[in-house]
Amino acid sequence: MRTEYPAVYDRLISARLPSLPQVLLELLALCDREDVGMAEIAAVVAKDASVSARLVATANSPFFSPKRGLQDIDQCLAVMGTSIVRRLALNQSVAELFGRFQNGNDFDLRYFWYHSLLVAVMARRLAAHQGYANGDEAYLAGLLHDVGQLALLTLEPARYLPLLRDFDGDMALMRQEQASFEVNHAEVGAWMAQRWNLHTLFADSIRYHHEPLDRIRDAHPLAQIVALANLLGTLPEAELATHAAALAFWRLEPAQVAEMQLAAETEARRIGGELGLELPAKVEPMMRPEAEADSAVSDLAEAVSQRMQGMLAQPEWGEKEGFEAAKRDVLQGASQIFGAPGCALFMPKDDVLHWQPLADELAQGNVIRIACSSPDSRIAAAYHGRICLAGVPSRPDNLADAQLLRLLAGERLLCLPLMFAGKPLGVLAVALDVATVEHFGPRQTLLITFAREAGKCLAAAMRQDERISAALRDASQRQVQHARKLIHEAGNPLGIVRNYISVLRMKAEEMGQSHDASKDASKDTSQVETRNQAKNEFSLIENELRRVAGILQQFNIPAFDTTPNPQAAPASIDINALAREVIQFCRLGKAELRDIEISLNLAPNLPRLAKSADILKQILTNLLLNAAEALGGQGRITLASALWVAGKKQQFVELSVSDNGPGLPPDVLANLYQPVQTRKGGQHAGLGLSIVAALVEEMDGMLQCSSSESGTQFKILLPLHPEAA
Repeated sequence: MRTEYPAVYDRLISARLPSLPQVLLELLALCDREDVGMAEIAAVVAKDASVSARLVATANSPFFSPKRGLQDIDQCLAVMGTSIVRRLALNQSVAELFGRFQNGNDFDLRYFWYHSLLVAVMARRLAAHQGYANGDEAYLAGLLHDVGQLALLTLEPARYLPLLRDFDGDMALMRQEQASFEVNHAEVGAWMAQRWNLHTLFADSIRYHHEPLDRIRDAHPLAQIVALANLLGTLPEAELATHAAALAFWRLEPAQVAEMQLAAETEARRIGGELGLELPAKVEPMMRPEAEADSAVSDLAEAVSQRMQGMLAQPEWGEKEGFEAAKRDVLQGASQIFGAPGCALFMPKDDVLHWQPLADELAQGNVIRIACSSPDSRIAAAYHGRICLAGVPSRPDNLADAQLLRLLAGERLLCLPLMFAGKPLGVLAVALDVATVEHFGPRQTLLITFAREAGKCLAAAMRQDERISAALRDASQRQVQHARKLIHEAGNPLGIVRNYISVLRMKAEEMGQSHDASKDASKDTSQVETRNQAKNEFSLIENELRRVAGILQQFNIPAFDTTPNPQAAPASIDINALAREVIQFCRLGKAELRDIEISLNLAPNLPRLAKSADILKQILTNLLLNAAEALGGQGRITLASALWVAGKKQQFVELSVSDNGPGLPPDVLANLYQPVQTRKGGQHAGLGLSIVAALVEEMDGMLQCSSSESGTQFKILLPLHPEAA
């Protein structure tokens, strides 16, 4: 196993693969149509290995953050969309026109394309024959199986073309590649597949596509299929009989293979006819017809020129989804155009440039900040309107620039000024390798155009966010005014009820006094106790009405008002006394509780709790009423308190509400503290436990639940401050 790292890989990182102009022309025309479907685009992408490779690499890049590698064209298109595919095709076309593949290019690219397509079609047919579930994956693996050849041809045409001219079979070519580049095209293709985040087995299907049939018998089915497709795609029918014994392992007979070959060739030539290409007579390297290639490039140049004008007149990025979506679009666009391993966006605040990571991005460097007036930072210089380059060995870098360059894993840091209406908006920092810098360095117009479009995109999104924020503030103010009106109206009947309760209490006291005057009260102690109990219950109801009024009053605070609203510290409360009071009140207001046995298991001498009594009452009331409804009027509820000690300094007061009911259903337990559609009917809103959870969290406590067929228990742990403990 080779342990050294061939130097050719360093240069392949920045290699841009050439594509057939006809494929790009058709792809651009499709993406311009408003009625185009993904299936139509996928059919065109599947015609060309280079376009497929670029699409797969982009779809599997960090900016699209796939949970797993995307293995077929349909999956890639689904996460990218037509707008990004159009931009990708346009960039690929521009790369063609820039002449990445024009030096010494007298190789007929149709050969490579036809062979790749033939193997792809054969791989899909073999996948169906072998019962391999993912035929699209097999097709894509076949289409990309020789992508390493294309990469080496792009990287070193002067060295690689002689190997193709002297082609004497695949194995001889691989030996010559190894001698010249220290690596063969199968290894290069597998390395590229892994860089595109394709899974290891997919990369192995490229790595082993020239292995003999007897060696791939024990390989993964995808590797078997691609190796078979590569062999059978070019094997003359007369030689099929010599492989009959090996093919029998895959239940393939020579006559059956011959039918597959004919069908695959027919399909490949049909696709060629759709593109207007005259395919090579034989599947072997040839020199290209110069006039035909020049004509295709000329047509492509005209098409790209027209589309570039349209793109500059109307930004590719949308303005509907706000600043976060605009950031993602700008970073994705930079990644596609420059092939960058990493990008960073800086925006100013208080004369300091701050890194703006994406919302779902865990960027280690998002705390990097650079003063707008920094004299030696290339990022700061870009903010003032200059295109700058950091990481140049001949001059020292600002420390923040150097750290950012290492974080983004590049060799140079291209800093582009983002402007709008002549004013600086921010900076886009793009990590590049040296070869890419040399490629884009002379193309200042392209850099300026991209930076300008990115600035327009961000500015439009910021304006949109500002309009939405203003609309939300206005709507919030209207809602607050409406809420205040409702609270005022609700306060009137509450006040009337409180006054009526007071009148009833006074009448009850007067009746009791007159009764006492006419009768010896000492001989009627039961009536005295009844009157005392009624008096206590009247007081309890009045206190609860005051608490409701206090809850309503809290809604008078505007939702958009973020100014501090200091409140007095809550008075300390007696937990056990509060628990008894809640039970007494619930028995008065809930008929189901009158026939339910309620037992108290309260620990004596509990420390007083410096929390809101009203909040704790609301928590216990909700839990008690929920338990009563679960029991259906018959059963037992236990309310308990205890002191918990965790370590030397941390103490908790525990409150628990238990019942011996049937327990909670699994689907309710799974979403216990979320607002749900209630099953109780009537006026229940299904919010009780979500409110309890929020109130416990507000008190810095913890809420636990356990439930089984023998009952349900809710346990609340409230922390005691050290001084209270």
